[in-house]
Amino acid sequence: MSALATLRDVTVTYRTANRPAITGVNLAVHPGELILIAGPSGCGKSTVMRALNGLVPHAYRAEVTGSIQVDGTDTTTSTIRDIAHTVGTLLQNPAKQVVGHSVLADIAFGLENRGLPAAQILDRVHDVADALQIGSALLDAATHELSGGQLQLVAFAGILALQPKLIIADEPLANLDPDAADQVLRALRRHVDNGGAAVVIEHRVDDVVPIAPDRVLYLDNGLTTYTGDLAGFLRTADPGTVKLPFDALIARAADLPTQRPATPVEAGFSLLRYDGATIGYGSAPILSDIDADLLAGQHIAVLGRNGAGKSTLLRAAVGLVQVLEGRVTLAGREMADYRATELTALCGYLFQNPAQALFAGTVDDELAFGPRNLGFEDAEIRTVPAEALAAVGLSDVHDIGGRAPRTLSFGEQRRLALALALTLRPRTLILDEPTAGQDERSATHFLDAIWALPDIESIYFITHDIDLALWRSDRVIVVDDGRLVADGTPRQIVDDTTLWHAEPDPGTGRAVLRETAYVRAVRSISPLEERIPPPHELARQLSRSTAAPR
Repeated sequence: MSALATLRDVTVTYRTANRPAITGVNLAVHPGELILIAGPSGCGKSTVMRALNGLVPHAYRAEVTGSIQVDGTDTTTSTIRDIAHTVGTLLQNPAKQVVGHSVLADIAFGLENRGLPAAQILDRVHDVADALQIGSALLDAATHELSGGQLQLVAFAGILALQPKLIIADEPLANLDPDAADQVLRALRRHVDNGGAAVVIEHRVDDVVPIAPDRVLYLDNGLTTYTGDLAGFLRTADPGTVKLPFDALIARAADLPTQRPATPVEAGFSLLRYDGATIGYGSAPILSDIDADLLAGQHIAVLGRNGAGKSTLLRAAVGLVQVLEGRVTLAGREMADYRATELTALCGYLFQNPAQALFAGTVDDELAFGPRNLGFEDAEIRTVPAEALAAVGLSDVHDIGGRAPRTLSFGEQRRLALALALTLRPRTLILDEPTAGQDERSATHFLDAIWALPDIESIYFITHDIDLALWRSDRVIVVDDGRLVADGTPRQIVDDTTLWHAEPDPGTGRAVLRETAYVRAVRSISPLEERIPPPHELARQLSRSTAAPR
């Protein structure tokens, strides 16, 4: 059977780069195949995507050698529009491809541009919405009111509706809760089983394993270092770079790098307090009747489904939401009493979409803007940005200071946005999906660095990575449908089985968290262990206990 897309000995060098992004890559994608592409941030995965969908060479200024064909035609003689009839792409940043004023209008947008009859368009929209469990309330919602995860789901729905032969999904799970991620992956598997093909670019290998990729391509520094079946990949992949399934961690316990949880600290004064608070945007409430007291010195993880209100809860700390009823206080003062500069000195905020924080022409200008406007000394304006770049693992990127921020990869933009927050020297950091789009090594590096910063008293972070939340935090808050449904230590949250559901149960009532193999393993250790061991350490413990003579 002829391949839908092929790369033959393809090397791509961007005009502004001093070395190739990928070198000598070979890949053939046939109907009925699902291919996983993995590798560390900046390894060339997105360049492979751009080669397959025609963005290279048509939209990116790059020198290309080798052969790129889609549906039997060389892409240099095709247009992006022609290629798009065969290849549909879900971008890493869904905000770049959601254009409709409502969810229904956005899913229908591509079909309207292809001139399909209105009745057929509506049938396809509703078929895709049913497949992804997008209910009528979300279909009618305005796209500007959606959470990052909801945007990701809507962007994917728009691709599915077009029924391309090949779907490329670039970090499709980055902003999705585990249940929404499951819906997307199952939809990709159905597309492939029905004769289509899919290429999934993803760091969260453990989440992709259940849909059984037919082949894995692993890249490092633009070079292919593995191509073969999934089983072979799980035996050889670097567990410090990709997130492997927990059973694979146990099997490879001797290969695991050390993961060190933060040293427990004493909780301090009431920092961010909600008293019967209803908060939202304009007159629309998002969260209601919230009572919580977030203390200084705590590392607090916030979990919940897409659109549950997680970001809204913590945006209260930087004055980005309105308090409609009740009270929200920061360090004992009403939010309305603060000036913007005072809030930035207290709380640094990392947005889910890093582009919301980037506006300057160069990285150096971005990093200097905050310190300069807060009146830092000239020497500090030079040293503080360098320290922030080192903390997030960007200081070794070639000519990083002179780069335009938006030319960085999405993962690098996210780390830069975090560096901007650090330059303001806040005492509290609020991180919205800090590891989304990051490989394991990059995420571990900058989280370790942030957790170790002596001037940061408190870290509150929103994440869909349940495993990460359990070992990186000392307190977990669970939000669902605009309400706070649980608040306790990680061990208390794990042991409250009413909060959890197993796949493929969609969850009802309080069961709003998706159970993982790591969660089940945590329950197997002594309940007297209040601090939950990191996944690698727990895998080593279980490996030793399994290997011990009986």
